[in-house]
This record gives sequence, C-alpha cells and structure tokens, in this order.
Amino acid sequence: MAVGETKVAQEECKVVNGDPASNKTKIDNLKRSHVPNHFTPTICISDSASKFTKVLYNLTPAELYEQALQHEKGSLITSTGALATLSGAKTGRCPKDKRVVKDESTEQELWWGNGSPNIEMDEQTFMVNRETAVEYLNSLDKVFVNDQFINWDPENRIKVRIVSAKAYHSLFMHNMCIRPTPEELENFGTPDFTIYNAGQFPCNRYTHYMTSSTSVNINLARKEMVILGTMYAGEMKKGLFSLMHYLMPKRRILSLHSGCNMGKDGDVAIFFGLSGTGNTTLSTDHNRYLIGDDEHCWGDYGVSNIEGGCYAKCIDLSKEKERDIWNAIKFGSVLENVTFDKHTREVDYSDGSITENTRVAYPIEYIPNAKIPCVGPHPKNVILLACDAFGVLPPVSKLNLAQTMYHFISGYTALVAGTEEARV
Repeated sequence: MAVGETKVAQEECKVVNGDPASNKTKIDNLKRSHVPNHFTPTICISDSASKFTKVLYNLTPAELYEQALQHEKGSLITSTGALATLSGAKTGRCPKDKRVVKDESTEQELWWGNGSPNIEMDEQTFMVNRETAVEYLNSLDKVFVNDQFINWDPENRIKVRIVSAKAYHSLFMHNMCIRPTPEELENFGTPDFTIYNAGQFPCNRYTHYMTSSTSVNINLARKEMVILGTMYAGEMKKGLFSLMHYLMPKRRILSLHSGCNMGKDGDVAIFFGLSGTGNTTLSTDHNRYLIGDDEHCWGDYGVSNIEGGCYAKCIDLSKEKERDIWNAIKFGSVLENVTFDKHTREVDYSDGSITENTRVAYPIEYIPNAKIPCVGPHPKNVILLACDAFGVLPPVSKLNLAQTMYHFISGYTALVAGTEEARV
C-alpha cells in the first residue's frame, strides 16, 4: 500500500476502494507525449533539476479518465459519468502542516505570530522539501503538467503551472482553474506560479519546522508551492487562493472567500461565509447568473471569479434541493471520497463513512446559467453567512455599515464538519 493511503472497509453493496482494471535531459529539452490537434509548447522550469521521463501535458478529461482508471487504485466511473476518487488518509486540508517561507519581504508583509494562520519556515527547509518532491516526481514513469490561469479579470490574470503525480489531481485542477484556449496555450510562456504536488509521498518529519509527514509549503519569492504527504486535492486550490491574498492587495484589489451571482437586471449579490455556510448552494441559483461559488476579486472594475470551476460539498446532496449541482455531476466531474453501489455505481450522498467532507469539482460551465466570462459590476447586495449552531444570531438581520464591518472582520460561525482535518 502506498504511503499515505488507507484501506477503507467496504460495506455490503458499497464500493469505496478498488481498481476496475484488476476485477535524461533537462526539462527544457524534454520530449513529451503529444496530444493530437493540441499545441504543446516547450516547458521551461528554471533550476528545477527536473528530468521527468514523460510529461503528459494539458490532457483532456477523457485522456485523464483513461490514466486514472488504468493506473490509480480507487478510481471508478459513477452511474452519471463522473470520476470517483479517493484522497487516501487525508480527507481535508491540513492547515497545521502548511508553512510559508519567512524572508526579508514576507517578514514585513505578512501577519505572523499568535492568531495568524501563517506558520513560518526558512528557505533552506523549503529547498529540502522541494528537492524531495522533485526527486520523487523524477522517479515516476510519467508526470502530469497543467498550464492554466486564475482570475477572469484579464488585467490581473495569473498564469499557473501544476506538476502532479496523479491524473486525478490533473483533472481536478483542469476543472478548478481557467482553461486556456489553444491560442493562449501557444503563447503561455513562463508561469507566474508553479505547484509541485508529490501526493502521498511524505516529507521527512524530522526536518526542521516539520511536525508530521505532511507538509504544504509556499515560497512567495520563488513563486512556488510544494505538497508532500497528502493527496487531498483541495490543498492546491487553497494554495492558489493564498497566493491571490498576497498578490491582489498589492494591486489594490480585495481577494474574497465568497460566492457571487447576478440577476437579469445586472444586480450582483456577493455571499461571504466560511466553509459549510452555504456559499456554493446560495450562489448557484437557477434564477440568477452564476459568477462563481467560492473565490472572487473585488476591485475598481467590479468583481471577478478567481476560479474556472466549482468545488461543492456532496454530503446529503439531493436533486430536489440542489438541482444544478446535482446535474453538474457528470462526465468530467471529479467526486472525492464518496461511496456507491458496487453494481449500479449510484452514489450514496448520505453516506459520510469516509468523511463528512465529500466533494465534487466541476467546470463552471456545467452550471447552465453560468456567466462566462465570470465577471460582473459592483455588488448591490452583500450577504454575510454564518452557521450559527448556538442561536446567537437572529435567522436574518439587516445590518448598518458599522455592523457589516464588524461581522465581516469577525467571520463568526460555528465549527461544523468542514474542509480541514480533525475539524468537527
């Protein structure tokens, strides 16, 4: 069994694990598998010591399905055509294992110390973990590379490259980032930020600053992120969001954890709330145009979605309550840690035996009324969401300016099952 993976007990008529198949040069000059009718530019990653045997570059969903089904244990096709996957031992993000390099710039620019989500590491430790990840990726017979964008605002678009060991991760990021046209890919050039995702391959927990075999590291000076010891795909999504929190305020743009939609008269509503408070559900309203479900920028021009897809919770999902999300779970979508009938492959969305944090990632255009491009004017309605398990707040409150500022900063919500490990 691969490091970081766990066996999950199979209940009667439920499949949660299994494999259907079983019932020398620098990367600058690397020859890659060619995708027919698809431009494949030269990949140039400076100082990476990367000698990947074979790079599968910007594969289509169909090609990634083939790779996952043939080579990744636990990958299966559900009755609606979605790719069901398992993230192994980690079924949520690991914020206590996330580190940011503290250097002369970030020491002054970032919030450190008590109460801060930023946990420091030094440059040397980052390079040790980077070397571990790159050497692991070098040892594989193939790696997956995605060149994509984040932020629908063309003036503030960021080019990102994701190097990963899993087809599941490549498809996840294909869905969650903005997909380039062939012409954009031809002129992609050097990325603004690169992720090296070694998946379940662990870091050395005895390395300085490490507290476990899982480590998620960001080096803003090098414009790189390294992932070791977790296959949970949400770490990549959150890492890019963290990057936007650093870059956008420097451009006088507010990066926001929020859902956003627009009425037929152009009235934009923005929904602020932590995980589990209803951002995705409320923003995905079939009577309004969806701009985005989770991450946005708000600047002088208005609002723009950061992502190219949606990442919805699946626990207790039903067609009656969330029709658009239900219908988006089809070919090309990625389901994480769900269970289903072993014969019909019908998913049991009420089953949280693997985790309460079951998820689906799908391209935003899978929502019929998505607004493409995902931009809009300044919001007219600001809604603050709270999962108030203690009855502290009234069900609905209309706030004045001072109250809105207070609740926006406080971000009050109860701790419910969410995206983080050990959060209950």
